[in-house]
Amino acid sequence: MKFSCLRQMVFIRSCSFQLSSPVVTWSPADLIEARNCGNELAVVLLNRPILFNKDYFRTIWNNASVRVTVDGGTNRWVDFVKEQIAPDDQLKPPDLVTGDFDSCTDESMAYVTRLNCRIIKTPDQNATDFTKSLMALQSTGYADKISRVLVLCESSGRLDQIMANINTLFLAQKILPHKAVFLRSSNSLSWLLPTGNHLINIPSRLVHERIWCSLIPIGHRVIGSTSGLRWNLDNRVLEFGNLVSTSNAYAEQEIKIINDNSLLWCMGTSPKDM
Repeated sequence: MKFSCLRQMVFIRSCSFQLSSPVVTWSPADLIEARNCGNELAVVLLNRPILFNKDYFRTIWNNASVRVTVDGGTNRWVDFVKEQIAPDDQLKPPDLVTGDFDSCTDESMAYVTRLNCRIIKTPDQNATDFTKSLMALQSTGYADKISRVLVLCESSGRLDQIMANINTLFLAQKILPHKAVFLRSSNSLSWLLPTGNHLINIPSRLVHERIWCSLIPIGHRVIGSTSGLRWNLDNRVLEFGNLVSTSNAYAEQEIKIINDNSLLWCMGTSPKDM
């Protein structure tokens, strides 16, 4: 018992700057359920299959303040539009179409051109189209209209693309400072927790259905403590080759996290993930 108290005292001293800093509150329910989420939100569609419930995708897209399709994501958007039948099912056109367009078909490009979408070609091969789309949001001034970015993608398929998307979350901290960027797949939501104190409000449905969550250190070690999880961390070192907190679960609706370095938070959104 004395040993555990000593460890906690050491943690408090080493992270005193975090404990005295303001708590950042995250309420992801609106992004998960597509309710009252459009204000100051940019939605970015990457080149992955649209596996979301159609009503969810239509609502999150049409209610966004800014809508972006990225390279082959333009094909996905055009295909989705052409599958709709009822007038009420139609999607608003993209505000911005970006990419090097090596995956975008001539047909799709002609379609968005007829809609008078703003088209910006980004041929630089030193960055992914996703990364460059965030740069385009900044350079065009659309970033001034938003406080958050929801990136629609899928977390299956090519591992290198998944890692590239996570890398862009880190790059986004400089490209779009003070704006949170979320990765949303059909069964999960992920984002970076910057160094500091965090409170995450978990939708009650996810707690009751025992949906998974994870804390993953990427690129560096992280010392972290949590409360509200089924398996909490107490001044634990998170790093690859040591501990990575995957397949965790919720004990409460309010999750508190203290981390001394950026940490990837991932949460399931569907019982199909279990």
